[in-house]
Amino acid sequence: MNRVLHAASVLLVLAAVACQDRSVAPTAARPSFAVAGPTSCPTTSTVTVSDEAGLRNAIATATPGAVIAIQGMIGLSQDDTIRTAGVTITCATPGSGLFAVAGGAVQDMLTVDARKVTVDHLVLDASQAGDGPYLSENDGVTAFAESTTFTNNTVTCPANGVCAFVAGGIGDVVSNNTFNAPGPFTGIQLQTNGAVGEVRIDGVHVERNTLVTTAPSTGGRQGAIRPFDVADAVIADNTAIGPWRAGVSATRLANGRVSGNTIQGAALFGIQTSPQAAIVMNGTVFSNNRVTGAGIAGVFVQLACGTTFVGNNLQGNPANLGLVFDVTSGANTYAGDRTLVVDNGAFDCNGDGVNDPNIIAGPGMARHGLHLGGADPGVGTQRTVHGIVVK
Repeated sequence: MNRVLHAASVLLVLAAVACQDRSVAPTAARPSFAVAGPTSCPTTSTVTVSDEAGLRNAIATATPGAVIAIQGMIGLSQDDTIRTAGVTITCATPGSGLFAVAGGAVQDMLTVDARKVTVDHLVLDASQAGDGPYLSENDGVTAFAESTTFTNNTVTCPANGVCAFVAGGIGDVVSNNTFNAPGPFTGIQLQTNGAVGEVRIDGVHVERNTLVTTAPSTGGRQGAIRPFDVADAVIADNTAIGPWRAGVSATRLANGRVSGNTIQGAALFGIQTSPQAAIVMNGTVFSNNRVTGAGIAGVFVQLACGTTFVGNNLQGNPANLGLVFDVTSGANTYAGDRTLVVDNGAFDCNGDGVNDPNIIAGPGMARHGLHLGGADPGVGTQRTVHGIVVK
């Protein structure tokens, strides 16, 4: 896909979002980028709130299982933290939600520190927030966010910020959300919590999200979806459009499934594995993904062993370059389409002193020794959110 078609794709997606029902008029502090809301709300709630003080009181006094419904758009001047298990925050009427007030002290609009908390069917405008709209954190000591759910939300991400951040936990879900981003640091960030004795992420589901950026993402290792030290993940049926550094940028993703994702116009690669030294990914299956219009190649594989790439559509990238196995790859399997595959794999995966070859099948042409001058090592400026280094 050429850059003109790529730009047109972005505009079509933004136009579709803009044509939805808008119940709240834009202002200088609440831009019109993503005020479109969900089409339905729960029929019952424990309490309905319509201002910041009411919301803060409802969160502070909530009991397990409480449903807090938001009426209209509530401006936040500071962060809110949910510490009660089983709480749901949702809309009272379609188009309701939260926005960070310009000039306020908001870093993370909603921080979840408890189990089974749900944030659902909200408009979340974090364009004026320092970090982002949503943080779910589990450090096993003071925060215990497990089985959290972030779903059916319409989100505006801050420039150079984080669209949704899950740091540690088991069984978390990020699904059916729309993220609009004017050049964020990272999109959906999934990683260890960053504390001593780090709590990793296990069994996360990231499905059916749409992530659109209108300017290049700024993280040196990140992308639209960034799993770091994650096991048994399902990353499926998401759409990433625009110049994200990568559509999926995965490091130490073990025994996961990345399937059915559509990635258009990534700045470097549609999918990249392990852009960080000395961390090997293994046992993950990448299947039936579609990558077009990437800046360099459809897929770039580093520090990966025993990973499978099958049935991916990698046509429409520069020079028909579908997939590249870096020298730090071995014992991976590729079966694909009529695109160029570069295999420079020369990695000893099992430590027996012998390099383990990659296995390549399919109608595409395989070459060796072709090196990518534009591929970078995946480094960049560090960013910290709520004391956690974004990895």
